[in-house]
Amino acid sequence: MPKINNSLVLDAISIAINKISPASSIYIDKVEQGLNNGDFIIRLINTEYLQRGNGDLYRVNPAFDVIYFPESGNKDCMSMGDKLSQELSLIELITGDLLRATNKGYEIVDEVLHFKVSYPYNTISYHNNIGMDKLKVNQGG
Repeated sequence: MPKINNSLVLDAISIAINKISPASSIYIDKVEQGLNNGDFIIRLINTEYLQRGNGDLYRVNPAFDVIYFPESGNKDCMSMGDKLSQELSLIELITGDLLRATNKGYEIVDEVLHFKVSYPYNTISYHNNIGMDKLKVNQGG
C-alpha cells in the first residue's frame, strides 16, 4: 500500500476543485502572475503529527486553506463555499485511498473566500535494524 503524504492530499484537493470549476486556474502556494477572478490558490497552513502509542504510528493532520477569488462579490463566495464544502467532504487520492474532511468551514475576508479544511490520516514508519542474515535463533532442546 502506498504511503499517504500531504502532497497526495494536495493533488486530490486540486482534482476535486477542477471538477467544480474546470475553467479556473488552480495555483499551489503562490501565484507567479496573472491571477484572475474565479481562480484558486491552495495553501498548506500547518501539519500536526500526533504520536499514537509507543512506536512509529502517527496521526497526521494537515490543514489547508483554499482561497477563491470571486467573479462577482460575496454572493459568489458563499455559493462557492457551499460547493467546496460538498465536493471536498470526501476526496480520493491517486492511490485510491479516500480521506474524509474534518474541521471544514469558510470565511470571507475582503471579498475573498477562505475555505479551511483538514484531512487527517495515519502513517507508520518501519525500521529494519536487524537483517535476517544477522539474526540468531536459539532452539531449545
